[in-house]
Amino acid sequence: MASVSVGPNTFNVTVKQVSGTNSSGLGSAFNVGSLASVTGTALSSPGELLTVDIKVENSSGEANSVTATVSDQSGSNAFFGEGTLHWDEGETGELWVQFTDFPLQADQVTPTGSCEYALISSGADVAVRVFTV
Repeated sequence: MASVSVGPNTFNVTVKQVSGTNSSGLGSAFNVGSLASVTGTALSSPGELLTVDIKVENSSGEANSVTATVSDQSGSNAFFGEGTLHWDEGETGELWVQFTDFPLQADQVTPTGSCEYALISSGADVAVRVFTV
């Protein structure tokens, strides 16, 4: 059964499987494959705590794993999150992974407002949409 698992190196951020997003935006859409990894920056909405929701759709029915990571772009390595979305042979459909509960910035007052994200697939291209709240 298609599933999401949390990577063992995750710290100071919550990673979990969800069924959708609370974002009011359209998100950023692109394809990710084993030869076409994607990186970017996720920004929180003004006045909101950073939440990154990633939807991945595997429509090919091929076994595939997509690894999504978020990391601290400030250089202080305050957090790292990893979620792997996995489909067995013959499975199709979409899975969601959410990254939330980011730590405060180094001043211990200011909420984290952005992070770097990266996605890579172990197999065929998949459709991805990244949302932030």
